[in-house]
Amino acid sequence: MKHKLPCLVSGAVMLLAALSACAPRDESAPKAEGAAVDDYRGAIIDTHAHLRLGDDDAASAEHAKGTVELLRLDDAAGVEHSALIVMARRGQLERTRAQNDAVISTAKESQGRFYPVVSVHPADGDAALAELARVAALGAKVVKLHPNTQNFDVADPAVATAVQKCGELGLVVLFDSYKPWDPGEMGKLLLLSIQQPKTRFVLAHMGFSAFRETVGFATVGKLGMGGNVWFDISAIATTYVDSPVEAELVWTFRTLGINKVLFGSDWPVDTPAVAADAVRRLGLTPAEQQRVLHDNAAELLGL
Repeated sequence: MKHKLPCLVSGAVMLLAALSACAPRDESAPKAEGAAVDDYRGAIIDTHAHLRLGDDDAASAEHAKGTVELLRLDDAAGVEHSALIVMARRGQLERTRAQNDAVISTAKESQGRFYPVVSVHPADGDAALAELARVAALGAKVVKLHPNTQNFDVADPAVATAVQKCGELGLVVLFDSYKPWDPGEMGKLLLLSIQQPKTRFVLAHMGFSAFRETVGFATVGKLGMGGNVWFDISAIATTYVDSPVEAELVWTFRTLGINKVLFGSDWPVDTPAVAADAVRRLGLTPAEQQRVLHDNAAELLGL
């Protein structure tokens, strides 16, 4: 709890506090400043964690291979399901198929603890579309596209073609949404989501330092568009908790709709426990915490 009542208060204030504590509480309402919150401590779904398969695909120096370390961290944090993300490289079709097979197999061996997030490179054209059909037939539900790491422009027609194919196959597209050297990226993602209404999008990191621009999705929602977009708050929640703009970030969650916000750790960038603690410290109600930490992902992904 960020704000505590002073130890020395008048008898009248103490009486009012006691009476307030006896009154029923609306768990769906925004938290009043200084109010006590019984944080959500149930099961968590982590929609953003990276799988390291070999020597050249580590996200950081501390990124352990396989799932042993992530499973340990998930157990400690109360995570019941976690994404395992891999990333395709342009023109390396054999490698793309091999890593997709590996992440699908790893998820199956986990008996439901993990789910695979496969990848293609949009610039691989028809081969990418064929790979999407193949992984969908193998049970994949989510595809990762990363404009930074994969070095493509969201406005490239090849991206629209791949995204449309994902919609036809029922695949959710997890898009990294922070590209500091492309100030127009959020607008491009907004346009793409409108042009591909049958595809479900998750915008990872919620635009990060450009998160204010996501309110455009709420605005087009008034016109019946943009309802196919969710926002994962990996990295951004841990960055802005306890910051001067924390309240604005939470206001943005609620403006978009708390049912559109997904928990992610971005492991190994943050551990699941650190990321979940940040969500609990943002000032969300227990009901909102449950939506973000579990229910929204469960509904979107059928977990």
